[in-house]
This record gives sequence, structure tokens and C-alpha cells, in this order.
Amino acid sequence: MLIKCIFFDMDGTLVYVPISPVQFLSKVYEKLGLRFGSDQVDVAYEKAEEWFARRLSDYRLRKREAFVQYNHELLRLLGAKGDLWTLAETVQDYWENMPEEAGEELFPEVPSVLRKLRERGITLGILSNRFSPVSLKSLQKHHIAEHFQHIISPQMAGAPKGKNGPEMWRFALQKAAAKPNQVLHVDDDYETSLLQAKKAGIRTILIDRKRKHPSATDCPIIHDLGEVLEYL
Repeated sequence: MLIKCIFFDMDGTLVYVPISPVQFLSKVYEKLGLRFGSDQVDVAYEKAEEWFARRLSDYRLRKREAFVQYNHELLRLLGAKGDLWTLAETVQDYWENMPEEAGEELFPEVPSVLRKLRERGITLGILSNRFSPVSLKSLQKHHIAEHFQHIISPQMAGAPKGKNGPEMWRFALQKAAAKPNQVLHVDDDYETSLLQAKKAGIRTILIDRKRKHPSATDCPIIHDLGEVLEYL
């Protein structure tokens, strides 16, 4: 059966960020005149991530106000002074502009592949655990937003486990207005995302740019996005 809609993950599939979250935070703090050692930020980041996982294990709660609380906790752990809530709001602004601020890169073959897929009349969408504003900012930065009809996040889909639960995939099928075997998902996350997509009946392709999954046998494996065209 012909593919009517293809959903793509973001990180590792279409784009990559050349610096770590700790490096990004250190860069943001420096811009705000906050001086913390890299080891200090590293320790605080690890503790804040644990705090975030406990408080916000449900992806539906991960909206801007929750991320501001997370940034506030980070600043508190770092011993920052002043109006921490205002600072936390400002840091979140940087997070939402992360594709620009962190120097995010687009894999070089992506624009050509997207154009060819659109020329075939295939509807394209983003399905990612990213906060939607960050996904949109990324697509705009790389001038590929026009190719996508859908941007799906856990918050939009009402998916408490994100891509690791059935709700995200049911929502994607509703948006695609297609049968499961008419929909394809391309992702670099085999263990959770692709296995859940398969459970929903969605066709899957693993993009394994770093060749981490040589033993995966239950879905096609590609190493460059251009190879997607061979499976349509």
C-alpha cells in the first residue's frame, strides 16, 4: 500500500546539536552575566534533571511554566542571586531559541529529500518529544518549515509517556487521516519510538547514522535520509 504520510523525529534524524545541554546552559549563563564553573553547572544539571523526572514524569505537564520551574531549580542549585523567577523566564527564552543559540545543524541531505517527498504528494509531519516551539524554531531556522503539515508533541497529543506510549501514535494517525500501513515513521530511537510505532501498525524505518543498531532486523535500516526514497 502506498505511503500517504511520513512522520520524522527531530534530533538525530533531521538535525543535531553540536554542544551538550551543560555547554549550552553555560553559554546562556555567561550571556546573562552569571559566572559558574563548568563542573558546578554539570552537578546542578544532573540534580535538576532528577528533580524534573520526579516532578514531571508525565509529558503532558511539560509546558513552558514547567520548564521555567526547572530553570528556577537549576539557578537555585547553582546559588544564583537576585530575582530567580525572572532569570528563569529569560533562560527559558534561550531554550526555546535553542536551535539558534546552540548552533544546531541540519543534516545536509535533508532539504533535497523533503522536496522529493513533497513532489510525490506525500504529507510530511514532525513527531518528537521536543517542546513544540523548539521544533518549530528549528524548522524555521533551516528553512524547511514549509514542508511540514503537522508538528506533534506529547503535550499536543495528550501523551503522558511521549513517544513511549500509544497515545502519541494514535494522535498521529488521526492527524494523518490514514490507515496505519499508509503511515511511515523515521527515527533514530529504536528501543522506544520505533517499537511503539510498530505496535500501532505504523510502518517504520530506523535511521542509524552512527551504526549503533546492526542487529535490528524487524524494520529497514538506513544510514542517510536519502535512502528513505528506496522504500516508497
